[in-house]
Amino acid sequence: MTTTMTTAPVAGQSTRRPRTRIRRGPAATTGGRFVLGAGTVLVAFALWELLSRTGVLPAGSIPPASAVLAEFATQLTLPIFWAYLWDTLSVALLGLAIIIAVATPLALLIGLVKPFAESTWFLVEFLKPIPPVALIPLGLLLWGPSPGMKLFLIVLGAIWPLLTQLVYGVKEVNGVATDMARSYRLGWWLTTSRLVAPSILPFALTGLRISAAIAIIVAVVTEMIGGAAGLGQGIVVAQSAGALTEMYALILAAGLLGLGLNAAFRAAEKPLLFWHPSVREESSR
Repeated sequence: MTTTMTTAPVAGQSTRRPRTRIRRGPAATTGGRFVLGAGTVLVAFALWELLSRTGVLPAGSIPPASAVLAEFATQLTLPIFWAYLWDTLSVALLGLAIIIAVATPLALLIGLVKPFAESTWFLVEFLKPIPPVALIPLGLLLWGPSPGMKLFLIVLGAIWPLLTQLVYGVKEVNGVATDMARSYRLGWWLTTSRLVAPSILPFALTGLRISAAIAIIVAVVTEMIGGAAGLGQGIVVAQSAGALTEMYALILAAGLLGLGLNAAFRAAEKPLLFWHPSVREESSR
């Protein structure tokens, strides 16, 4: 017969297990992610340079990365480049402002007023999958190759991510908090500004970042096909003239413009969502 003896903890002796610290890898910190991302970009440019110099990539179609980067540095000194950049960025930002002004009240009505949501869902689902490029002929007929045509296509193409996220955010508002606000008779304005708005803010910022990226894409494509002034028009003009390094430099500028706009919205999330668990966790790294 085997007897099992258990030892009681001695008074004053802690029974808690020692905490083990989880070591975070380099990618867990903001600086580590930046270094890894920059390193990946450098490797991609080095591979591009190597394949172009060795003849794997046709030099007549894809010039070396060093030549494109040198041309990009030259473009930074030219007034025409900054005019192209401003034509694209200004209309994209104006389109985002209109999108916010239209999508916010529309999402509140869809999320809070059930008859309105049931009467508009078919129209929204019908318009959402229509690509903005398919409406370029209509835009050219109405406004010609002008900023108005580009603005119309940006709004129609980039409004859906923000609108969808806002509707999801309104529907995710805590029901208990809503009932409490109703029992205290806070009214529509106080309920919306103090309860609904903070709840949908994380959804809104996510949708806005996606809409901003789509706005830049639609702007550049519209400039390339519709002939409106901007980076897209500069890309087409450089391609027609056979200036391939300039064409790739402007393509690189369009990518950097989208990256910078996304980084700006990401930076705005920290002060606006300082209370959110994801932001606090990222700040503690």
